[in-house]
Amino acid sequence: MEHCVGVEYMKFRATCKHCYLAAPLSQWSSKTSKKLQLYSLVKSPWLMVLDTYRNIITFIDPIYGEKYFIKTPQELKGDYQIYCSRYGWLLLYKSSGPLVFFNPLTSDIRKLPEVPYMQSFCFSAPPTSPNCIVVGFTTGTWDVYVHFVSGESSWRLDSLDFGSDHPYSFDFPTFNGRDIYALCSNKRIEAFRDIADDDFTWDEVTNNVPIKSSADYFLSSCDQHLLLVIVGAFGESLEVFKLNDSSDGWEKMDGLGKHMIYISNTSCICLEAKSPEMGNKIYFPRLLHNDDRKIVFYSLETRKYHTFDDNNIQEGFGTDLFKTNYLCYPHTWIEPSWP
Repeated sequence: MEHCVGVEYMKFRATCKHCYLAAPLSQWSSKTSKKLQLYSLVKSPWLMVLDTYRNIITFIDPIYGEKYFIKTPQELKGDYQIYCSRYGWLLLYKSSGPLVFFNPLTSDIRKLPEVPYMQSFCFSAPPTSPNCIVVGFTTGTWDVYVHFVSGESSWRLDSLDFGSDHPYSFDFPTFNGRDIYALCSNKRIEAFRDIADDDFTWDEVTNNVPIKSSADYFLSSCDQHLLLVIVGAFGESLEVFKLNDSSDGWEKMDGLGKHMIYISNTSCICLEAKSPEMGNKIYFPRLLHNDDRKIVFYSLETRKYHTFDDNNIQEGFGTDLFKTNYLCYPHTWIEPSWP
């Protein structure tokens, strides 16, 4: 048992009643963390669920369906919500508490200076990096707040003037080099150039975002390109577009090649797949109905929704999300990251 981890551990528990009793359900520990750094489960982001009622954080591996649990740190108990996730870190907030960075795999918590309520946030690098910049957007007053994590303990405030053509919202702000791109009201893309500079500028990159009725939009950066994922309200349609830098137009993509995309309300992460079976797919924060270990993904090759059975892709179960369950608690995708 000392050398058993992940899927082998779960299979041992399932062998018989004696094995089941001898091997309790795995909770996260420093020993587990060290094992998993070397284990193949780390080839994908995990789905993380923040149970604010029971104060438990659950990690679900999308390939094997493995689950791991940790207790929510005392400092983060309460009605915390997730702003965004990247580089293995979460940016969390609650109405009566501070904005914090949290690495659930190392239990590192870093508080940020007080700031008004924001509609959306993004950050450029892990908070352990001297180059980490946190940027928040408000709506109504159309302000941008910028904080240099390794600099002064304050926020720089910049007010935006859009005239009468102000956006209703800034969604999925995404760093691409020194610039930030944001999806505005699901209609256009705004670029904030050299956001770290006091005299940064902003401009409209394109206003011809493909409009779909009753759809969800997700913006991500991949290999210096902007990708737009549009998902029908019930998952009945799914399209991926790439922004053409020369024409400022959107090109529909038939596939992602070796890349994979993980989407949720708080994250849209595009990565190069580390194994062939993971690529050319879009992963959803949804579980197969009646099986809370099967994470659902959409294959751009078959144009159907599937789940994994270990490394094997199971037969597609449909062309929409009706046979899946949505997670009610705050959740996001997190990239495993250790020092």
